Amino acid sequence: MTCGPSHLGFVALCLGANNIPGNVLQYHAWINKWLPEGSAVHHLGFAAICWEIWKCRNKACFDKKLIKHPSEIIFHACSFMTYWAGLYPPEIPGKLLDGVKTLLACMQKAMAQQPTSTLRILPAAMDEDQDEEADE
Repeated sequence: MTCGPSHLGFVALCLGANNIPGNVLQYHAWINKWLPEGSAVHHLGFAAICWEIWKCRNKACFDKKLIKHPSEIIFHACSFMTYWAGLYPPEIPGKLLDGVKTLLACMQKAMAQQPTSTLRILPAAMDEDQDEEADE
């Protein structure tokens, strides 16, 4: 699937990709195209992002805590990748941490280029409900 820049996922924006995968099988081809080096850590990045999405989903479902911006998922996934880097053989963590730094720098750049109106992911009514709950 090819999308305009405003419809791309933040990982795709950070990688300079012009498309996003729609499922796990497409992810393998997609990540090999956009990050041909580093196939040893492709699964780590995928797992970190999926794990953070799962955690955000659980917080939304059970604690009624919604994320304010999709970049939160990437930032938390980067913290997982940093923590999990120690599980790899000694020659990989340095490269992995360099990749995390690059992803964070690209994320910051992508966020700076987004118009503020596209950064809003929740309808105003949901934001107001959440603000009322916080006041109680």
